[in-house]
Amino acid sequence: MPILINAYSTVTHPPAIDFPCERLYHRGLDDSELMKHLDGFIGYVMQAGDGQMNSHRYALYRHIQRVKHQFAFEIEEDNFGEFTTWGWQANAIILMQDGTIRNPDGEVLQYPDGDIDLDAVIPYPPEALKRKTKTEQYLAKLGLHTPTHLPPVIAESEVILRTPDEVAKRALAIMLTGIQAESFRENDPINPMEFKERCPIGFAALSNNEHDFIYSGQPTEQDVIDMSWKYEALLPLQWAINWQSELPFADTICNVSSLVDEGMQHSEQDMSTVTLRPVSELLDALDLHYRLHWITTDFRMKDKQPPASIISDVIQERHYALNWLTCFENADWDDVDTPT
Repeated sequence: MPILINAYSTVTHPPAIDFPCERLYHRGLDDSELMKHLDGFIGYVMQAGDGQMNSHRYALYRHIQRVKHQFAFEIEEDNFGEFTTWGWQANAIILMQDGTIRNPDGEVLQYPDGDIDLDAVIPYPPEALKRKTKTEQYLAKLGLHTPTHLPPVIAESEVILRTPDEVAKRALAIMLTGIQAESFRENDPINPMEFKERCPIGFAALSNNEHDFIYSGQPTEQDVIDMSWKYEALLPLQWAINWQSELPFADTICNVSSLVDEGMQHSEQDMSTVTLRPVSELLDALDLHYRLHWITTDFRMKDKQPPASIISDVIQERHYALNWLTCFENADWDDVDTPT
């Protein structure tokens, strides 16, 4: 009897299916039904058994979130080994007819009753694992350590980045919000129409929360503080589009004047000419700040000061910006999450 396989690949351009099989269907992100199906699949994973979160179940959850393609085909049992090679190249997990979720070798990642085999290997692209190792080695030299089960961030073969002009417009919007936060702090708020006149591109890109803040007559002190910290999210975005030459280690506060000067110099630039740094550099930064964020969160939960003079608020804002840049959970700016 042939084996029915549903394979869920996270890579943007999966390899050609070059093994003997009967192809039943293929769905990509352009198929609205795929997203509905993946939501159901996530529910199946998260509600199985006792539904308790652990690192393995969390990794499955994140894998499904990153899925770009679903394939369904039937293969003869004798050809499963040929599928395995394709499955690892496609970074796929598979759902079998018996309800088990498996890796391309056929190892069971989760049983229908929710039991998990902690020895089964969850697929990650090799370059993502290599990046994780490189970051861990760098942090270890600073005396900083993260648990080995903390997964890698999204890989180059999987990521869909914001477009350069999106990043530039977002950077200008953050800049305007930060300027208004400063003016509120000095009890001399700027008329929003001045922003619209002097930086129309940034004004048009304001998120709902930013728009409400800029127009608020008397924002709360906490709102002013929160929006002021967004300068730290602005730095990695300006760096990503080469408006800043470097992204220094997160043990210093950003130079606000430099960010504003650079933003205003580019505020009338043709946004179609903006370019992003190489994707490998962007993901290196994401992986580093993801792990730094875990470290600062862990120290906060233990009511201890973070080591190495790292600044938790700087890391939080950078992680926020880099998650948005890499379309984490496809969230709009106001809704970005930074789980660790």
